[in-house]
Amino acid sequence: MLLAAGVSVRGPAHADNGECNQDALGLWGWRQGQLAAVSDGLGSRPLSHLGSRLACQAVRQVLRPAASWDDPKAMVGQLYRHWLQSLPVAPSRAPCTLLLAACRPDGDTLVAQLGDGVLAYRAGGRFGVLAPARSGFSNQTEALGISRSWDSWHVARLRLSAPADALVLMTDGLSDDLEPHRTDDFLRMLRRECAARSRRRARTWLRRQLEAWPTPGHADDKTIAVIYRR
Repeated sequence: MLLAAGVSVRGPAHADNGECNQDALGLWGWRQGQLAAVSDGLGSRPLSHLGSRLACQAVRQVLRPAASWDDPKAMVGQLYRHWLQSLPVAPSRAPCTLLLAACRPDGDTLVAQLGDGVLAYRAGGRFGVLAPARSGFSNQTEALGISRSWDSWHVARLRLSAPADALVLMTDGLSDDLEPHRTDDFLRMLRRECAARSRRRARTWLRRQLEAWPTPGHADDKTIAVIYRR
């Protein structure tokens, strides 16, 4: 059985300044499977919070009716067009990253990522991360409203088939504080703690973890979604 839990919390810096959460989360049951989207609005743009929310809504509108994922490139194009059409402002004013996962009941899963954050998974008992870690000193990111190339996306198919399989989507407010070699341990812990609780209590537990995030001086918004077998 596939279950899911997720939360998004405003970072201390935005709370102190009276600003809104620029992250967004979408989590839906889908044909007895699960559909998740996590988006991070670029902080340097005035309406990025709007872009992130509409990105998650676009995932729901485009992927929930989809009968087939045989053409991920066409799906990404449709997703981008839907996002553009839903924006009431120029896309350059509301750019955002996007991570998504669509899981059928049998564990067949499509994952995709544009920009920062981490999408990590255990599929068939094996651990993996969708996109390679950033290198060098560049702080540039790919994002809706900035990137138009298919090559900017990372897309994969996988199957959550083993009893302890799971995946996690995180914005960089979390992933930047997580040492890459600890990501598998982090995912295992998330799956264990969520699977031991009801879905409502799993969300409550996740919220408490994010609100009490232990990294000294952490300031960014934090959003996470977990899909797991129980």
